This record gives sequence, structure tokens and C-alpha cells, in this order.
Amino acid sequence: MKWALFNNERIIARPGIKGVCPLCNENVIPKCGTIKVWHWSHLKDTECDSWGEGETEWHLSWKNEFPKEQQEVIIKPHRADIKTQNGVIIELQNSPISPENILERERFYKNMIWLINGKKFAIGLNLRKKDKIYTFRWKNPPKSWWLAKSLVYIDLSYKINELKKELYSFENGIKIIKPIKQKEYNEYTGETYWNTNSYVDVTSETIIKMKQEIVELERHPIFLIKKIYNKIPCGGWGILLSKKELLIKLRGNNGTANN
Repeated sequence: MKWALFNNERIIARPGIKGVCPLCNENVIPKCGTIKVWHWSHLKDTECDSWGEGETEWHLSWKNEFPKEQQEVIIKPHRADIKTQNGVIIELQNSPISPENILERERFYKNMIWLINGKKFAIGLNLRKKDKIYTFRWKNPPKSWWLAKSLVYIDLSYKINELKKELYSFENGIKIIKPIKQKEYNEYTGETYWNTNSYVDVTSETIIKMKQEIVELERHPIFLIKKIYNKIPCGGWGILLSKKELLIKLRGNNGTANN
């Protein structure tokens, strides 16, 4: 939780001060360590803790894109991460969530979107460009999101640094060797099988593709799922857009998230 109340004023966590949770009115204390982002924490377990999640740098970076009065807006019994001036609720999801909670929040908020941290959820998500859209295969999809009716955006910006580290290793000696397989026939058993008879170095081609992917993600790190198929591994399609494009959309005047 980024904001607490003190004398009915919203304040951020700082060492040595006290506050009150604006949702449950219980006392909260500042957590101001050197590893995690400074935030407020309840002194004891409350109903707030049953649905909330800890503040992270990722949460903070998105909340700070909006005025403070639009951050952590109380709409009892919930606290919306962001409520834009047009009434669009933005739920920032950084931890696992049950299908029941997804459906409950969508029924409650109605006009909302999900913005999820790809670093936690998008492992195994592989995009492939096809004309103006991107198809995808998702090896280990979090199945809860199959039931989401509101728009789901995935923040893939984390992949940029990961790809750059991997690219560095390939540019400095690590090779990518791909086996070449040939179909062969066993005349004694009557079976056809694939046999690896040679290998080829595909490092150069891989480097080119990785550089292209890095450039694309630097420009458009947000993936909007348009269609997802409920199976393992699942697939579907969507579009990439820039953070600026998403913010313009959410700050726009149409007042609707689902368009």
C-alpha cells in the first residue's frame, strides 16, 4: 500500500511516522527498508490483506503515471489501484489471483482493465509477428486469466534487459548450435525415424532476431491480448503498443476501457 491517512491527509510511507489504512481504518506502519520499495503494512491481519498484495517498484512506476488522487481509490469493499478521471479502473496484478477473484472484481468494477507484470506471468510466452498482429504460444499460462472478460494487458518491458544480457553472451563467444535432422527408413523394421546427422551454427541469425525483438519491445513493450484459446500450451493473438499509447488511451475522453 502506497498511501495511508494521517489527520485525514494522504501520506506516503516514511521512517518514524504512523498512519491509518483508508480502507479498514486499522493502524499501519511504514516499511522503509533498503531492498523493497517503501510502503505501508498492517500491524495485524485484516480483510485488506486477503485481497491486496505488497507494493513493488513495478506497482509504483505505473501508479506514478497518474495523479495521486487517482491512486489507491477506495471503492468499498475494495481499493482500486488506479481510477482514471474517466472512471476506468486499472488493476495492477503482480501476484497470482484466483478465477473467483478475477470474476468478482470484474463484476464489481465493471469498467476496468487488467495490467499484469509479465515478469511474473509471461514466462513461456512467445510472440510471432504476423502482418499487423502478433500470434502467441504460451507454454505455462496462468489459467486464471482464461476467464477474464475485461481487457488484459501484459507489461513485457522486463524482457528488454534479459534479452540484452543474453545477446551480450552470444556476441562474446557463446554459440548456438542447431541439429540438422533427416528422415530415414529402416528396411528391417519398416519404421521411419528422424536421425541427427550434422549440426549448424545459427548464432548469427539468432543475434539478428534478438536485436530486432529488443528494438520492437523498446518501442512497444505492452501486449494486449485480443484472443486466447483455453488449452495447454495455449495460443491466441494480440497487438503490441507503447506505454505512451496505453496511457493516452486510459487518459482519453471516451470513458470506456473496453473499446
